[in-house]
Amino acid sequence: MITGGCLCGAVRYQGSGTALYAVLCHCRDCQRASGTGHVPVMGIPKSSFTVRGETKAYAIRHPSGRTSVRHFCPTCGSLLFGTAEITPDAVSIYVGTTDDPSVFRPEAVMFKRDRHDWDVTANALPEFETMPPGAD
Repeated sequence: MITGGCLCGAVRYQGSGTALYAVLCHCRDCQRASGTGHVPVMGIPKSSFTVRGETKAYAIRHPSGRTSVRHFCPTCGSLLFGTAEITPDAVSIYVGTTDDPSVFRPEAVMFKRDRHDWDVTANALPEFETMPPGAD
């Protein structure tokens, strides 16, 4: 079971199942949404995911034409989870909001092309200039 929530406690979530993906994403959208150089993200099955509390959402249309929706707490602003057309059966959890961040085991770096020189990550991970082959 993966549980987590926002900084103020107004929103809580939980999900189960094996992680569908676990990545460090350096895309400019993640940078702007989080205020950081990259976001650690793990996907879990949407069918196992539940939320207690109200979230606000912001949708963005990518150059590919697909949409991603980011959910955040309307009280404290914590970025909590997202959904994307490219992975319709998954919820992307922003790892910093999990109760136990040690469950995160990154498997790859995405959007390496957007990584800043000052944001060094684990060099042993596979890296993709944008999305992994076959995902776009």
